[in-house]
Amino acid sequence: METNKIQNLMALMSNNNSHDNLLSCVTNSKAGHKGAAVLYNNAPAGFEAEISTLTKIKSKIIEQKFYDKSQLNPADFVPIKVGEGAFTEESLYYKNFQLSGDFGQGIIAEGRGTRKGKSEATYDKVTLQNFFWAKELEYSLIQVQQAAANMGGAINLIAQKEKAQATNWALGIQKTAFIGQDDFTGIDGLLTLDATQGVSVNTTDIVKPISAMTSTEINALVASLVKEYRANCNFTAFPDVFLIPEADYLGLASFVAEQQPLISKLEFMQKAFAGQTGNASFKIGKAVYCNKNNNSLGQNRYALYSNSNDTLEMNIPIDYTSTSFATGNGFDFASVAYGQFSGVIALRPAEILYFDHAVDI
Repeated sequence: METNKIQNLMALMSNNNSHDNLLSCVTNSKAGHKGAAVLYNNAPAGFEAEISTLTKIKSKIIEQKFYDKSQLNPADFVPIKVGEGAFTEESLYYKNFQLSGDFGQGIIAEGRGTRKGKSEATYDKVTLQNFFWAKELEYSLIQVQQAAANMGGAINLIAQKEKAQATNWALGIQKTAFIGQDDFTGIDGLLTLDATQGVSVNTTDIVKPISAMTSTEINALVASLVKEYRANCNFTAFPDVFLIPEADYLGLASFVAEQQPLISKLEFMQKAFAGQTGNASFKIGKAVYCNKNNNSLGQNRYALYSNSNDTLEMNIPIDYTSTSFATGNGFDFASVAYGQFSGVIALRPAEILYFDHAVDI
């Protein structure tokens, strides 16, 4: 995408011959130095490197690292609907409620008459607000010329700018999916649905890191968690995901006991959940956002829930989109990246249950 943008820019400037020698003027500004040193400069903030005939440019950039967006895909933990309702301000959902009474009211028997019972259903509507996001990248003619000359070479700072902006979007969507955006009302995440959407919080079942528990404690814990979940949703659903702090998850790699060196605590807990729920595909997931040091809850949060779009959902009406370059004066260029997203909505809050504790992991 970045290469096409630069090529488009070069086409825009092809009629302006006064700029043809701009790059050579800049890059040879120190050509008189001993050893034929030249100045390589293609960043507005003064990025400079003197290059001599003894210098080899490595075709690699050591990039700044972030919390890995690829290994924590929000869509693995929250149903995300992409591309529906672009530019709309909100999404509308209907909740269905049955008002049919007891099954026995429909039984026709001798001595009870032939009058039939009534079945009814009603609907309630809820809305989920969509939010727009946009950021602009600016380039000068100098940067564009230098990037064009260096296409496929060692350093292309314009391409890195584009990549950084796309990463900004990806990490923002990731954070939103898990913990929302604290500074904006109506943008809740998977782990922050208790304050506004009625998800219950249990503070008694998990009182310390699971990785610090014995096999007996883990087995009893799983039974207790599933029991609490079933009661919370009035025995209408089973959970299929247990999301826990990453630090606790990593600690589960230790063995259950010295007498069972081939079974880790994670495997032991996985089997316990599969047995309790009757679901061999039950998933134990991890996220740093569950840790109290990486959220605004002040608690380590564990989430037991049904990962179904009947239970919860997030929308991305417009996925990350970047416009073409544009210029008003032939020297300054800009492109805009934009998108549209929502927070997470709990359509069946009773099918999500949080467990909190504040002990350091």
